[in-house]
Amino acid sequence: MKKLLALVIFVAAAAGAGFLALNGNIPGIELGGDQRLLRQKSLRFMECLKFKEFREAAAFHHALDLKERPDIPKMLEDFFLIPPENLDVREVRVDFVELDSTKTRAKVKVTSTVNILNKKETRDPEAMLYWKRVEGQWYLDLRTTLERGRNPL
Repeated sequence: MKKLLALVIFVAAAAGAGFLALNGNIPGIELGGDQRLLRQKSLRFMECLKFKEFREAAAFHHALDLKERPDIPKMLEDFFLIPPENLDVREVRVDFVELDSTKTRAKVKVTSTVNILNKKETRDPEAMLYWKRVEGQWYLDLRTTLERGRNPL
């Protein structure tokens, strides 16, 4: 009985470690390369928004998108749908990374903890970042990531 219980615990621990490794949550384990890269890029993108580096955040979009829409940095100011001067981003978490079967499209769900200044209010807005692979590089998909703020549901 003790051997069976030990085996069940071992299998559960191994499955949990494998899941965390595939999502890039265990430093030093290189499983899930695209997922790990997208997790890092998404966190860096959100960090740019946190510190109000809208031009740097715009660079996560493909050069053609930037050329067609030079107002991307301004659009990024509206990402949280809260004026940037009233927003204090405290924490950003990546909830999951999912790739399509062709490994050319991905979505990353992020949750941020933000304080609304002058209101003493804390919120946890969620956002889905959509990525596309162009010529081997991952870029944010402008249409699905930014235009959501322009057309609220």
